[in-house]
Amino acid sequence: MAFELNLLSLFLEASLVVKLVLIILLIISFVSWWFIIEKYITFKRVEKDIFEFNKLFWDKIDLNEIFSKVSKKEKLVGVEQIFFAAYKEFKDTKHKIVNFESIKKILEISISRNEEILSKRLSFLSTAASVSPYIGLFGTVWGIMNAFGGLSQLTQVSITVVAPGISEALIATALGLFAAIPALISYNWNLNKINTFINEYSNFSEELIIILTKEIDENEKS
Repeated sequence: MAFELNLLSLFLEASLVVKLVLIILLIISFVSWWFIIEKYITFKRVEKDIFEFNKLFWDKIDLNEIFSKVSKKEKLVGVEQIFFAAYKEFKDTKHKIVNFESIKKILEISISRNEEILSKRLSFLSTAASVSPYIGLFGTVWGIMNAFGGLSQLTQVSITVVAPGISEALIATALGLFAAIPALISYNWNLNKINTFINEYSNFSEELIIILTKEIDENEKS
């Protein structure tokens, strides 16, 4: 409790520039944690969607039945959206010459769109991770400059005189690291998860193309 009060008193006694630096870092930290939690919930939902669709896809290999079930949903995202876009194109050209290049292009576009959705908020986390320490360092340098500037007016200098100014300055660095470290860890974790999801989507797209090719070959033989 005494430490918290000490931090509060250091903030209140800090110069205007250092106060602004601390407020900015607190805002960055709050927004970062908001996005970290949001991305975690989103990715857990994506994992669940991939698992459920893969179970449906491989249990019911009848693509028309899967397409009918998926098309009833109001909003399609992830692997369901990729399947729907590709199979819709396949159905539209089924009685013509099927152009697998156009289907592959649709799959690539769908994967790219999903990658954009998954990458949302990552730019902020990356910026927060890289910029926060420098903002904190700026506050520290400014605070130390003020601390040593005040010493020139004193005839006797002791550690008790210097310590409050140095403590005030170092809080900015500590808060900068506090904002940067979780953002950096989350950014790397999210980037790894996105790459995993994109690989899942790419593998599914290749498997879908193989299944559609087999379906065309079987129809031609019959």
